[in-house]
Amino acid sequence: MRVLLVTYWELTHMGGIWTYIRQLADRLAVLGVEVDIMGTNGARNEVYVRNLNRSFSKNLVWPMLQAKLNPTDLPQFTADPLLAYYELNRYAFEMAAAYLGVEHYDVIHAQDPVAAVAMKRILKRNIPLVTSYHGALAREAFYDAQNSNPQMTLASYLQSKRGRYFLSLEQRSAAQSELILVSSHWIKSTLTELSVPESKFRQIPYAVDLPNYRKAATAKFPHRAPRGKKVIAFTGRLEYIKGVHVLIQALAILKRRRSDWICWIAGEGNLLDELRGQATEAGISSDIVFWGKLDNIPSFLTHADIYVQPSLQDTQPFSVTEAQLAGVPVIVSGTAGMPEMVEPGRTGWVVPPQDVDSLSELLYALLEDDVTRKKVGAAAKSWAEQHRSLEEMGLRTFHVYQEAIYRGGRST
Repeated sequence: MRVLLVTYWELTHMGGIWTYIRQLADRLAVLGVEVDIMGTNGARNEVYVRNLNRSFSKNLVWPMLQAKLNPTDLPQFTADPLLAYYELNRYAFEMAAAYLGVEHYDVIHAQDPVAAVAMKRILKRNIPLVTSYHGALAREAFYDAQNSNPQMTLASYLQSKRGRYFLSLEQRSAAQSELILVSSHWIKSTLTELSVPESKFRQIPYAVDLPNYRKAATAKFPHRAPRGKKVIAFTGRLEYIKGVHVLIQALAILKRRRSDWICWIAGEGNLLDELRGQATEAGISSDIVFWGKLDNIPSFLTHADIYVQPSLQDTQPFSVTEAQLAGVPVIVSGTAGMPEMVEPGRTGWVVPPQDVDSLSELLYALLEDDVTRKKVGAAAKSWAEQHRSLEEMGLRTFHVYQEAIYRGGRST
């Protein structure tokens, strides 16, 4: 069997999604599957097949597309610059993928709705399409918009031109896919609201390469927390949807009551300077360390005492699973797929999304209670080791491919 894992997005800058792609490709190879990985390199403005060292520059078709899709001939198309940008890039992605070749695969496994729609538009024969939904595209776009317009509501955004555009991509990709992979009940529910048939879904939780995780965790992290300070940790992209600004607000409240903590934030993103400014304005800049991108998160987490995932929306972030495997008690926002990752009070805690007072109060209580922290952290580690097997994820995904091929009327 030959499989293409493909994403419209920047391939290696996607955090957990890149981890998923890389680990899945490794496991499928063990099962005898030939896997190619296609994505975008933003720095070079190209689409490339990573493992084959083949690429196509979007610059080659960009002038032609801009000439065809211009404001004079297509004023409605170009009226919204964001949507025009998406469409131009989607067309360029399709042309690049067609040039690189997608007709020789037994299954195409798209990692986002844009890639799924693009693949179906260029395929000349009936190759089964499996699509993973790692998030809800329209809702993520809403949070991006809410960052600059706090009064905006989800309902109003989804009814706007932009909201309808992103919803249409999700609907089209779901309709064109033989099968749909989701990691949580939540992401499944967002798609069933779009009238996607129940029979298309296959739920497979994300997993972690446990032997590699354990090996990485044995490496010594070159820094230690100041004496007498417990570490509150976060790892991930520094973007609005990840809610790091909510964590900083909660820490500012916490600092008024106790100072026996330090917050370590690992990751990079377009909000780094803004978050640093927020910490300075709140008077806690000396209590937060922004480490930037780290190559060894398991080693970093060995120094954590509490892990916080304050995302406004997140399906099932790898960062939570990594913290659980480190035996660190986790706090997650009660939104999207995150509550499905913990059993409140036993393997972690859930706080209302964007509720800085509740988060601050819980942090205060956990800093006070060493016994509960260690007990919950140990239970979380045991649960993650039992339920996040990469071997099982790879095998179940392979079976989904076989089912998709059968549904498509083809044989391996």
